[in-house]
Amino acid sequence: MSVGISDERRAALRLPGASVAAYTANLLVVGGVTLLGILFILGFTQADWIGPIDAIPHYDQLVRHAQLFHEVFPYFAAVPPTTFAWVAWSCVIALWGAYLLLIWRVRGLPIDTRIVLGGAILLGIVAVVTPPVFSTDPFSYAIFGRLAGVYHQNPYLVTARSVAPGDPIMPYLYWKDIPSPYGPLWTVISRVVVGGEEASPLELVLRFKVVAFAAVLVDGWLIYSLARLKWQEQAGWIYLAFAWNPLVLLEGIVIGHNDVIILALILGSAYFLMRARPFAAIGGLTASALIKYSSVPLLGVTGLRLLLRTPPRGWPLFILRALGTVLLVSVCVFYPYWHGYQSVMSTVDEPGRGLNNPLMRLVAWTLQTASGGLLPVHTTFGMVILASGIFLTWQVTTIWRTRGELADWTIHDELGAWAESLTVFLIVWPRIHSWYFLLPLGLIFAAGTALRRRTFWFLTIVILISYCSYFW
Repeated sequence: MSVGISDERRAALRLPGASVAAYTANLLVVGGVTLLGILFILGFTQADWIGPIDAIPHYDQLVRHAQLFHEVFPYFAAVPPTTFAWVAWSCVIALWGAYLLLIWRVRGLPIDTRIVLGGAILLGIVAVVTPPVFSTDPFSYAIFGRLAGVYHQNPYLVTARSVAPGDPIMPYLYWKDIPSPYGPLWTVISRVVVGGEEASPLELVLRFKVVAFAAVLVDGWLIYSLARLKWQEQAGWIYLAFAWNPLVLLEGIVIGHNDVIILALILGSAYFLMRARPFAAIGGLTASALIKYSSVPLLGVTGLRLLLRTPPRGWPLFILRALGTVLLVSVCVFYPYWHGYQSVMSTVDEPGRGLNNPLMRLVAWTLQTASGGLLPVHTTFGMVILASGIFLTWQVTTIWRTRGELADWTIHDELGAWAESLTVFLIVWPRIHSWYFLLPLGLIFAAGTALRRRTFWFLTIVILISYCSYFW
């Protein structure tokens, strides 16, 4: 079942066209103001603590980040650390509640995209000045950029503590003793964003948040443009559902996760694919994977589907050009930092930093119990192999089952397949975090599959469950 079309909704409301437009505009304004108010509470509440922050280990990150931002930005209330944590997570719940109610109320109604864009800009501005109380990732981006640009070290061979123990950003880091787990393209971008050595921790984080805000605006425009090609009437709802989504606002802008930049590259690759430039699309997907390796599955499955669309006699040339494109992009961005296998070991070691996927833990426990301990799937290596096997089996089966339909596929079919592929991959991967789902979320909107209620609600439920990773 899909969201209702405008004519059906208009008839149900028993309102003339002009009144429906005004009714929808009022809903958008009220919903936008509600979201803005909740985000304002999160952004302009201070954590009241004057003692050593190390004395409150469960709240040190929240308090430290809030106090850093409110050295410059004003606040309207100061509350104890425990209360501050409750306020912060209550705002997350309230944002989701208000958002889901809004998009349900306006489903199928004519959406004024000017209101959506204005709301996205206002929400984004408030999100930029809201402390990233839930994560230290933007500080990690900054230190790895500083290791490369300020300290002239290879961030894949050294750690922050070993090279820059006195750096002003050190107190805000969680990962102080690991090399960079991000791809080399992100290191290049981080080095540019960091600039010189004079920037303060607050300024550095704000720079990354502004970049993320710009990426979210680009993402929204690309999603709306792609959706409008096939769903003219419902493109406004799709744009709203993405641009005002709490995951996008919180994980994308408040924290500034680089996944929103990866999403822009993936959507740009879809445009290349739509314009029959497959190798440019492969280059874009390669670039996205060289920011964070979570989009690697898209590169593999897209290349395989493109190969199946090619006549068999053209396979050798296609494979050669595809591999050449991947290699060229990889060499260009890896060149300043390549030092053999050590340049990728930090990313390879990422699952070992916490196997927090409850589904895969259950599957691993079941298999190990059933095998009498013969299958060592409870280890990091064993769980990675298990997850990879499940995903690859599902993916190859899916491609083989749909191979006869590939000749008639549109770009929206491809985007839907990308969204499905990444969703399955993230659900079975040993490490799970809410911001990982920014990619499939954006893709289901661009593909229009979010118009099917079951798809949208399934991914929303998965995202809400993934927030538990903050407490595991």
